[in-house]
Amino acid sequence: MSEFLGTYDRLVALAATQHGFVRPRDLAEAGIRPAYVHQLLRAGRVEQRAQGLYRVLALPRGVNDELYEALLWADGDAIGGESALSLWSLADVNPRRITVVVRPAHRVRRKGGANVHVVSEALRLRDIDEIDGIPVVRPNVAIAQAIRAGVEKSLIEQALMNSRSRQLLAPLVEARLFIALDERSTVAAVGASEG
Repeated sequence: MSEFLGTYDRLVALAATQHGFVRPRDLAEAGIRPAYVHQLLRAGRVEQRAQGLYRVLALPRGVNDELYEALLWADGDAIGGESALSLWSLADVNPRRITVVVRPAHRVRRKGGANVHVVSEALRLRDIDEIDGIPVVRPNVAIAQAIRAGVEKSLIEQALMNSRSRQLLAPLVEARLFIALDERSTVAAVGASEG
């Protein structure tokens, strides 16, 4: 019986570091057999959220659990784009889907993920930070991604201003992002006049 409790305690401890979620490879690293999770699934103590993605129901839900779930579902490197702007509280964005950045060679093989937008981009370690235990691209990367994705100009400007007031961007980086935003606006204006 103590081995059963020990295993469950290890599972809960592991899940607590991942917003309540575990994957088979996480279980293997913790020395927990996948069959044990299937027992808990049948007992109603674990919920299967997607193929190979489980949530331990003993842990309370948090406000950012959906972001972490999307990150694990896609086996991503970080939350990016509009979703990162929201997580950093830089702009009044309300993304319809969660943007997850994956390595260029990575292919998502799981089913589901209707609320996840996967972006392939090579990130450097310095491009990633962490908020609430969730890997997220730094503000400069999030803003650049949002510019490329066509996020509304006023929201990008809001993100730039908030980044400035919180001293999250170096002045040169901020200037480059403003230039990229202006270039995007110019290209869009030229395209509209030609069409």
